[in-house]
Amino acid sequence: MSSSKRKLLETLVRYCFVLVIIAFLYTLIDFAVDIRPSSIQSSYRFELRDIATDHARVLRQDNLAILVIKRSEESIARLMHSVEFLQDPESAQSRQPEFARNRLRSSHPAYFVSYAIGTDLGCPLTFQEQELVEACGPARYDFAGRALKGKNEFQNLVIPDYNFANDFSTLTIRP
Repeated sequence: MSSSKRKLLETLVRYCFVLVIIAFLYTLIDFAVDIRPSSIQSSYRFELRDIATDHARVLRQDNLAILVIKRSEESIARLMHSVEFLQDPESAQSRQPEFARNRLRSSHPAYFVSYAIGTDLGCPLTFQEQELVEACGPARYDFAGRALKGKNEFQNLVIPDYNFANDFSTLTIRP
């Protein structure tokens, strides 16, 4: 190998090494310090008006999409007793706040809240006959966000940290 090609190769290797070090340091700083853009807020408030019973509604603010379902007594009873078609019925492998570690995966039985993104391919969710379906994949979920059995395995929907106003007129999300 000629000396000019060798010097070029050494220079390229040095530049690559420097880029790797810079990327590593950026990653460390990014995880160590919460540098949020001004558009990202510490909490989001949504007004809960005109939510039909047993229908999914997606609420959007900035880059956050939240799914809310107001469940009927019949839906609650069905969710409490149907576990045979679920991949993770007890939500043991799910990401959710402590208050959502129950069969209904919610802080209040009548309302289900989750991020409006599926866990299989990360696509938006759609509503189809008492089920939530990932728009671009085969993932299906019940009204508690639990993954239904199918050909593929995927996790239950992710539940954010949230709370309601006393009269359920406002939902506050802390992402």
